[in-house]
Amino acid sequence: MEQQNNEQVDYQVLGEGRDLVLVHGWGVNSAIWSIVAEQLSQDYRVHLVDLPGYGEQPDVDHYSLANISNTILQKLPEHAIWCGWSLGGLVATYVAAHFPERVDKLIQVCTSMKFVEQEQWRGVKKEVFDAFKVGVSKQSKKTLTRFFSLQAMGSDTVKSDIMTIKSLLTGQPLPTSTALLSGLDLLNDVDLRNDFEQLSMPCLSLFGEHDSLVPITNLQAVMLLSPSKKKVVFECSSHAPFISESECFIEVLKRFI
Repeated sequence: MEQQNNEQVDYQVLGEGRDLVLVHGWGVNSAIWSIVAEQLSQDYRVHLVDLPGYGEQPDVDHYSLANISNTILQKLPEHAIWCGWSLGGLVATYVAAHFPERVDKLIQVCTSMKFVEQEQWRGVKKEVFDAFKVGVSKQSKKTLTRFFSLQAMGSDTVKSDIMTIKSLLTGQPLPTSTALLSGLDLLNDVDLRNDFEQLSMPCLSLFGEHDSLVPITNLQAVMLLSPSKKKVVFECSSHAPFISESECFIEVLKRFI
């Protein structure tokens, strides 16, 4: 295992081969990828990135997709396949749209180009985000535990999924309050539908059949935005198919890559 650190970004690199960047979601850090990263590293050079305010990484001055992207790009390969989960999918999509020369292929895992529900776009209700902001402000640890359960809710293996998520994050540093609150603002405000529609590199969008955070009904909306891009639905999963159906997840990634 190779460890690379500086003041701006800390990340681990596993294996050899084509560069594959994994970007985690809100409330967790790169440890969430541990199960699939070890197996993927047998075929690829896997970069496990902690977003600003997560793991040992410091916050950025202004928590925006632009600043986050500029920060993590400084220590990542010039060309790579990018795979982002949830909030990490927004980061990966932003990088693909604004630095297309850096992204050979894009994989979005349970990512909505617009997380908040609006008119005919299904998503999370704004009051849910507001409730999480209040919870993070008052009891961040308790709120994160609740969120971990929400990520697994509906999967065929919900109890073991929750236990796995908690075990992967045991002993890991808690995210900073800035990262949590500003991350919720990003999920609430960002709309990358136009950016996604304009992407020219190969793209794969992965969905969980029982995902309550990124409803499967978004699949039809994604197809309308860009019918040529590939989509896969994990029928036994909720918001974390790389945990619920890890072997299938790895096979899907390998076929696409």
